[in-house]
Amino acid sequence: MSEDWSISPPLPDKVFPWKKYNPVTREEVNEFFHSPEILVIKERMCDIGRRLWNREYVDGNGGNISVRVAQNLLLCSPTLCSKGFMTVEDICMVDMDARQKAGIRPSTSEVKTHIAMMKSVGVNACIHAHPPHCNAFLFAGQVPPSGINPEADIFLGHIPLAPYGTPGSLETARAVAEAAKQSTVVFMENHGVITGARDVEEAEWFMENADAYCRMVLMAGLHKAPLNQVGPEGVADFLAIRKSIGYAVPDKQPLYNTETYAGYKLGKSGK
Repeated sequence: MSEDWSISPPLPDKVFPWKKYNPVTREEVNEFFHSPEILVIKERMCDIGRRLWNREYVDGNGGNISVRVAQNLLLCSPTLCSKGFMTVEDICMVDMDARQKAGIRPSTSEVKTHIAMMKSVGVNACIHAHPPHCNAFLFAGQVPPSGINPEADIFLGHIPLAPYGTPGSLETARAVAEAAKQSTVVFMENHGVITGARDVEEAEWFMENADAYCRMVLMAGLHKAPLNQVGPEGVADFLAIRKSIGYAVPDKQPLYNTETYAGYKLGKSGK
């Protein structure tokens, strides 16, 4: 019997098929909001909230989560609610103009920023949090250097820094929408991080990726020596992989976002 065979299982599709839903009237929206398929998304959002809280990416009532579920509707976390203890009953529904349509608690004011990213680059889910190692960079008006770690370049891209705006303001929403054209992992100056993705779990992964990478770079800086970037051929490979799995690479993006870090000129490893 030949052993020269293999299987190719498909990747799981976690994207909610929001394009096929378009409830409009109050009755239609209410029925949709309480439907079994929406309950599954609410439960997933609560699970993501617990992950964020357990990892100390959010504290108090900080952070917010959203998932697009219809042509003009999305679910979002409520204001003044700990993400570590959020329940399905807490979840709200708003339209793409941030007007609340369902839920027993007021929606977060920062959902306007999520909507702006969704409209700008077509993501289906967003998470905003305050991961401490990322915030250590953005409080200093910095983003971590690219070209050092394959996973960071592939999954995070060149992280942009959106200029500061009051949380929940249209100014902040516009700044994030523009920054997201570079990468859907956006550092918000003096505030936190917002990630956008195809589904809410992927958005949470990006938050983990970003904070882990920032932590590693900060720890590497303790050596008080130059860090090494991968050579141009290696970084070009990173970008090709990033494109191949469906993540954007802006036209004319340079291979590296900086040539220096912590006062040192970055070295190069390989070609």
